[in-house]
Amino acid sequence: MRRFAAKCLWIWGMAMAFVASAEAENKATIDNFNIKVGEEKTISVYLENSDPMVGLQMDFKLPKGLDFVTNSVQRDEVRLSRSSHSIYMNEVQSSMDDMAKGIKTVRLLIQPNGIYNIAGDRGAVAYFKVKANENMVETSEIVLDNIVGSSSEFDEETGNIKGYHLESYTAHVSPNVGFFYLTEDSICMKNDGSVKKVSLGLRNYTSVRGMEAVLSLPEGLSLDTEANGAPKFEYGERLPQNLSISSSILEDGRTKLVLSGLTSDTLKGDTGVVFSFFVKASETFQEVAELSLDEIILSDNAGHGINMEGKLVMEVINSFIAYYTPANDSIQGLRTRYEAAVEKINTEAADVKDSAVVVNAVQEVATRIEDLRKSVDEAYANETLPVIYDEVLAPVVSIDTAIVKMVDDALALQAAKVANDEAFVRLTEEIGALQAKLDAAKTTIETDYAEVAGQFTADIAALQEDIDSISNEVKGLYEEVKLTAESQIDATAIEAGIEKVLADAEEAHKGSSIYGVKNANGAELTGIYTVDGRRVAEPVKGQVNIFKYSDGTVKKFYMK
Repeated sequence: MRRFAAKCLWIWGMAMAFVASAEAENKATIDNFNIKVGEEKTISVYLENSDPMVGLQMDFKLPKGLDFVTNSVQRDEVRLSRSSHSIYMNEVQSSMDDMAKGIKTVRLLIQPNGIYNIAGDRGAVAYFKVKANENMVETSEIVLDNIVGSSSEFDEETGNIKGYHLESYTAHVSPNVGFFYLTEDSICMKNDGSVKKVSLGLRNYTSVRGMEAVLSLPEGLSLDTEANGAPKFEYGERLPQNLSISSSILEDGRTKLVLSGLTSDTLKGDTGVVFSFFVKASETFQEVAELSLDEIILSDNAGHGINMEGKLVMEVINSFIAYYTPANDSIQGLRTRYEAAVEKINTEAADVKDSAVVVNAVQEVATRIEDLRKSVDEAYANETLPVIYDEVLAPVVSIDTAIVKMVDDALALQAAKVANDEAFVRLTEEIGALQAKLDAAKTTIETDYAEVAGQFTADIAALQEDIDSISNEVKGLYEEVKLTAESQIDATAIEAGIEKVLADAEEAHKGSSIYGVKNANGAELTGIYTVDGRRVAEPVKGQVNIFKYSDGTVKKFYMK
């Protein structure tokens, strides 16, 4: 105690001799909290100082339901290092009035080891423990008083150390008799006036006969009401018949909810839903907002009012803005890309746009987009869209892929059609040239080698059959759109056959009866004909034969 007294004299000595400053905002605080009887809890002491401080002293007035845990004080190592500051905390004498109320005073002293400032300008500087005793039955106050901060600077006029008197601060401590909770962390709502239920549950460690709380609703969200205009509530099974819920609108627009009864009946059980209320959203409701319940006070069986520290918060999501709108944007994006794809096909694949392959592909994509729209509308209508959003929108990627493939396939088909047409023209010309060669050979044989032409009829027919086969094959590939720039016909064998039949016909001609026969002018005999125009290999006996020569002369001979 003498050591503590010496430290008190140090700080008070400075307090007596320093000049108070009010230039900046400096404050010391602790958090409100709940605590069970017999429970120890660590309290954080916060200092927010705009002015540099080297030392600090303050008194904590603890209510009769709390005891200070001796030797529990700890420094915050970030703001107070062992080398720069000493820290001490112990009970001191309370005033007679406080003693009569059971209030105990505990003093915290932070002393610099030199002229080191407390590090930083906000956050915890120290921690200590308190323990709740059997007198912790209702909400009480912890008062921070006699708060004095000291500086390392001196006032130029007085020569005294600069110091700061900080305003007193009051925190609340309540018995930890349980906790309220909302059964859901978030809800999704349509903004068409549809109603959603919000349920308030309680886990209580003691008997409860009533409560009150303040409900805050964001803009665009309101309570659903009964026919008489009063908010609609659903009573949980834990509530006895004598307990009822009332509500009133506060000046700031929030709604105060009160659960009370005429008797001392308490809630049934120790956990579960107490009551529910209903909310609805208008078109002005934003995408995401918060619904909250705070200033919660619970009344136990003895009528004590007990603060329930903290705030219950539920995220409220506008499913029209957060889910339905982006889902429809995705669908509209698909439609836009689909329409652009169809236009591209109509423009750049005009020759194949009406083909069964392209028409079926275009229709299939259109059907898939429409099916997706129906799925989104159905999920939004039955309020499952927020839950299965990713599942419902999953086809977007595959539909996009189908749109790209639809265009690529159409353009590829168009390119194949163009290549097919060009190849058909080219190959048809080549077949025509081959046919012309065969026709010319046939004419030559029938004209120049008429007397032996009959010997080569079968050869020429076989060559014609080969040409017809190639022509039919090309036509078949053309109809199947399988001709390409690389497509070729093999005319080598046919061309060789044509050359051979010509050579063979010429050779046969040279061995015929008219080969080498000349007239008086030296012109060669080119053919022998009957009077009815038939060409014969040799003169026909018993009738007139007509001889034609290479110089154009014609002579008639009668063969006996």
